[in-house]
Formats: sequence, structure tokens, C-alpha cells
Amino acid sequence: MDHSYSNTKQHQKGKRLKLNDRTTIQELHSKGYSNRAIARELNCSPSTIGYDLKRGTVSVYRYKAVEGQSTYELHRSECGRKS
Repeated sequence: MDHSYSNTKQHQKGKRLKLNDRTTIQELHSKGYSNRAIARELNCSPSTIGYDLKRGTVSVYRYKAVEGQSTYELHRSECGRKS
């Protein structure tokens, strides 16, 4: 972001989360960190954290990084132009 009042650092647009990012989300979420606090740690948007928490939640409010990564890979394999 170009604004001086922005709370996120500048990062590459369209950056995807990797498994180690999702592991960090899992650790910080289990410690009770908010989406904004996790986003500050990973240098991304709080909504990105929220989407990934929704993607990787498999049982009653338990986030699993591996499940989030596998769901991401499944969605990526199904996207794109159909032949």
C-alpha cells in the first residue's frame, strides 16, 4: 500500500500462502491471536487470514494447516480453462 497510515507492509500482489505460512496461522490462532495480529506477522491482509481459516477448519473450530493446503491445491487444480 502506498498510504503512510496503512498497517500492512508492502508485499507482492497476488502472493499465495505456503504451507509454512499456514503452519504459522495454525500456531498463532491456537494461541488466541486475532486475524489482524496474524496478518501483521505474515505481512498480508486480515481477510486473507479469515479466508484461510475458513478453508482449513475441519472439525469444531480446529484449524489444520495441512487441510488448508490440500483444499487450496484441490481448488487450484479445478480452476482455469476447461477443454
